[in-house]
Amino acid sequence: MKRAAALLAFLLAGCAGDPPSIPAGLTKPRAVLRAWSPAEGEIRVLAVDGIEIGKVSHVYLSAGEHQVTVRWSGGQAVTRDGQVRAGFRAGGTYVVEAEPDGALRTVRFDIVDKGPDYDPECLQQSFFGGRPKGRGC
Repeated sequence: MKRAAALLAFLLAGCAGDPPSIPAGLTKPRAVLRAWSPAEGEIRVLAVDGIEIGKVSHVYLSAGEHQVTVRWSGGQAVTRDGQVRAGFRAGGTYVVEAEPDGALRTVRFDIVDKGPDYDPECLQQSFFGGRPKGRGC
């Protein structure tokens, strides 16, 4: 029982930190990129401008163009990586979308601007699966 409590405390402490900022030390104004997606399969942002971000819910970015490295994992242990170069505006919130072909040979990645009024609850990923709890996710 003590091990389970210690593990839970460790997991919660790891989630309590601030999301990474690219470049480091970035202050407002900034853009927000959600680092995961509840789409069919699993979408994860692996790096921005070559900087690995780890398993975080979102990343703060400076306005301007960034290279985003993403991974889509689908059924039958199929995984596809890709890169998307996109422009980000200060105050905007962005999500990655993936569209695999019918044979799962290729995946087209896109970054979608959700605007400045995107519900912050939509950035948080549930540890137990399911969709985000925010409005309009």
